[in-house]
Amino acid sequence: MSKDFLILNYGAIIREITGFISKQVKSRKKNGLVIGLSGGLDSSVCLILATKAIERSKIMGLIMPEKGLTPKKDINNARDLAKEMKIKYKEIHFEHAKKNLLKRLPNSKLSSGNFSARLRMALLYHYAYINNLLVLGTSDKSELMIGYFTKFGDGAADMLPLGGLYKSQVKLLGRHLGLSEQIVSQPSSPRFWKGHTAEKEIGLSYNEIDNILQSYENNDLINCKQSKRKIKSVSDMIIKSQHKREHIPILNPPIGEAVLYE
Repeated sequence: MSKDFLILNYGAIIREITGFISKQVKSRKKNGLVIGLSGGLDSSVCLILATKAIERSKIMGLIMPEKGLTPKKDINNARDLAKEMKIKYKEIHFEHAKKNLLKRLPNSKLSSGNFSARLRMALLYHYAYINNLLVLGTSDKSELMIGYFTKFGDGAADMLPLGGLYKSQVKLLGRHLGLSEQIVSQPSSPRFWKGHTAEKEIGLSYNEIDNILQSYENNDLINCKQSKRKIKSVSDMIIKSQHKREHIPILNPPIGEAVLYE
């Protein structure tokens, strides 16, 4: 990873992101934002930046833990930050609804986790619609590039202010913004199952992933210092997840050949 990669112009980045958030809210004539607060790094950084972009009274936080999967410290982190930032927030426990919906369906560990992400997004958009808000997405560039997000789950949002920053850079920005080391340093996790962490599931650290992604973007994988196995693993994830970053294919039949049914 190059030294320039970890040298950030914090002032410029903060101005760009807060300006982006403010412009999106104003140009789309919305009353504010709703954001899912997990107690982790990305959502915490997004919340702090949002409070710098618009009035705090226009921000709604949803804390959506899942009993048996979400650690207590995550919930406490989210609560404490919401209180510190002086925003309105609500806690929603959805595990009973999820259990009732899935009890007659085939069992799948990964699909069940993705289902949780989609339920959370459904709740965010429910609040967004009722209050004329935008859903503030929290995915960073590393997650977007390798596809480490749930399609129509945490990958669904009205804007992605961290989408141009790698996870390693978000960590640096979080420290600069004054986030506690507990939040900045805790392992990233979508909390799909007990003990679930992103790096453990992927098999690589985010430092390694970001190093490879940087080389990938610079068309310089040949000089990447990571092993060929790790480079192939990340490259395969990028290719396999391409469909997550593309618009849904739409069939437009040739004009004049449409069939009319009586």
